[in-house]
Amino acid sequence: MTKQLRFVILFVQTFISRHSKQIGLGALIGFLATLLLFQIYPIYRDTFGQITTKVGMVGRFTENTLPLSLRNQISLGLTTLLPNGEATSSLSPSWQVDEKGTTYTFQLLPDIHFHDGSRFTAKDVTYKLREVIITPENETTLKVTLKEPYAPLPVVLSQPILKPNLIGMGIQKVSRADYTDDFLTKLTLVNQKTGKVTVYRFYPSQEEAFLAYKLGEVDILESLSEVGPLTNWKNTKVTATTQYDRFVGVFFNLKNPLFKEKEVRQALTYAIPKIDDFEKVYSPISPVSWAYSSNIRLYNYDPDVAQKILSKSPLASDSAIMTLSVFAPLLTTAQFIADSWNKLGLDVKVRVENALPQEFDMMVLTIPIPPDPDQYHYWQTTQEATNIAKYSNLKIDKLLEDGRKTLDQEKRTKIYADFQRYLVDDNPVIFLYHPKIYTIVREN
Repeated sequence: MTKQLRFVILFVQTFISRHSKQIGLGALIGFLATLLLFQIYPIYRDTFGQITTKVGMVGRFTENTLPLSLRNQISLGLTTLLPNGEATSSLSPSWQVDEKGTTYTFQLLPDIHFHDGSRFTAKDVTYKLREVIITPENETTLKVTLKEPYAPLPVVLSQPILKPNLIGMGIQKVSRADYTDDFLTKLTLVNQKTGKVTVYRFYPSQEEAFLAYKLGEVDILESLSEVGPLTNWKNTKVTATTQYDRFVGVFFNLKNPLFKEKEVRQALTYAIPKIDDFEKVYSPISPVSWAYSSNIRLYNYDPDVAQKILSKSPLASDSAIMTLSVFAPLLTTAQFIADSWNKLGLDVKVRVENALPQEFDMMVLTIPIPPDPDQYHYWQTTQEATNIAKYSNLKIDKLLEDGRKTLDQEKRTKIYADFQRYLVDDNPVIFLYHPKIYTIVREN
């Protein structure tokens, strides 16, 4: 055994000494080839290979409740929206409205196909809208009939048109959809131009999404309400985006006698400092909307004015106790507001709710801002199910009625300028801030 080992060692030494130049050259070539491979492979992969992007989102979604951000990738609507909320051409390059404003005629693009190869025609337009009749005139002409004028209709028709099983006409094609109990767990999309693959995985909670990211199951997390434990995670980039399509506010229950007087509501608004790290909201209409008006009352922080008004109000009574209701994700905001009011000698308690209560004093909520300035369902007296503040104002009612029936945009602009001015002055809600969403990306 010892003789055999000595023989092997001597053989290796002799071989290396005789071929040292060739061995060294081979090692150098191998090293350079490896470096070159690392440089070339990403280019080859991007050009010829299939790239799979793994994205995580939080939520339990069915085929019918898939987020609009994904549905817009998979398909198209009759119209599409500009950043300012105006409707422009998409599957319909043009449309006309009759003199009464109750009949729309949409022309459709003639050579559009679904991802399954079938041709898109007027019969495929199946929007379900109350008191709206949709009639195909022929394959490329669609008539939409309303009982009365409704200016936001072209905006409503921007919703993507999808056949069952998420078959659309957009840039992204669904190649596979995985479900558990009718809820999507994974959605695989293929870009029709580049062939790149994006796999979306859906998690019931942010905690599970964070864990999936740490384990490498996904490399991107989208639409998060917080960053959580990934703030300083290695090789991770965090991007914050302000959501101008929603706002956080304190809704008064205007059936409560404590908040009957407008001056009391205004004083409570003056008593809240600006909340850091968020963009302040001044109006119920998004600041990027074509209908936004800056000619409104500003409620800059002024505790002295607030104290002066509140000291003469029913809230100054020792028996006056206010409850500020909130869902758990906005608890920090609610506590900040309650602390601000308690500093003025008020008695404010915070209560966490699991569902929107039938009765409440005040409630902190995140509210979507529709792309069209029509906010009939939020503020009109008769809208009991969606009028959270139980607000009633005849002037606002009239403006909301006129705004949704007026088709001329210049006239609508004036109507909604008045709507914002009167509503903000009346103060049925304290506008706080636009929330943020976060995107987390793993950097290589």
